[in-house]
Amino acid sequence: MINLKKTIKPPKLKKGDTIGLITPASPIKEAQLIQTKKLLTQLGFKTYNTNRVLLKKGYLAGTDAERLEDIHHMFENEDVHAVMCIRGGYGTPRILEYIDYDLIRKNPKIFIGYSDITALLQAIYKFSGLITFHGVVGVSDFTEYTRNNFLKVLTQSSEALLIPSVVQNNPIAEEYRPYVIEKGIAKGELAGGNLALIVALMGTPYEIDLRGKLLFIEDIGEAPYKIDRMLSQLVLSGKLKTLKGIVLGVFSDCDLNNDDITDENSLSLKEVLIDRLSDLGIPIMYGFSFGHIANQAVFPVGLMAELNTETMTVQLLEKAVN
Repeated sequence: MINLKKTIKPPKLKKGDTIGLITPASPIKEAQLIQTKKLLTQLGFKTYNTNRVLLKKGYLAGTDAERLEDIHHMFENEDVHAVMCIRGGYGTPRILEYIDYDLIRKNPKIFIGYSDITALLQAIYKFSGLITFHGVVGVSDFTEYTRNNFLKVLTQSSEALLIPSVVQNNPIAEEYRPYVIEKGIAKGELAGGNLALIVALMGTPYEIDLRGKLLFIEDIGEAPYKIDRMLSQLVLSGKLKTLKGIVLGVFSDCDLNNDDITDENSLSLKEVLIDRLSDLGIPIMYGFSFGHIANQAVFPVGLMAELNTETMTVQLLEKAVN
């Protein structure tokens, strides 16, 4: 398998375009499919799905072959202009080695999702060169912030776009409060996604290349010591030393959460992040609008961007779509 260097930007979405809906990880209920189709229709798009979208095999949305077939079908179908994952869950690492990356390279389209979809986003970019999009899934809350960001990034081919952070969910909880770990401005290619998936891919052909990158990461439901363990693995790999900067999203339900090791003597999530990352000597901020929260920014994987900790913004330095 060849790690392609040429970057490909997909065509921008236009009102009336068709978005193909897939479930490459865990299964959904029919009500979730209906909800997704309704939301996208309200935004001015058509939707399309095969009967495979509602398949279920335990915690997977059908067999590996069936989920893989839906991915290939959406990319080779000329009537489909973009591909959206309806949910994450678990299952995408199982199919990475069977994906036809050459097919994707020859049929570039917007591909969007997050959480377990991290594995697909990174693998598709790494082996086809196609810019992919870390953002909403079909069952996400399409808040005003989310809708605006979705449309600006995917429908406008502007050369630069400033993405502010607006974290409004559960403002009382500590894990929702933005803060700066290291001040500064950093430029680099956007790379990242869900921390657990990034760590799970290490040591495989699909691990993320972090050299010179602007890393963005988030997670959900992991106790502080588990976040510590995953970050420590990245630290020990030496890969974090090659980064330009880090944008931390909201780590939902990752603070003190009644885990066996997590008691009143535990380190907090904030203490873990500062302890593990502050000595890297690069700009780092926490609490940007992405993760398992309502307000979702869309980050194009592979696109040049700039992090500014003073303004708490990320600016895309080039157009993400053509």
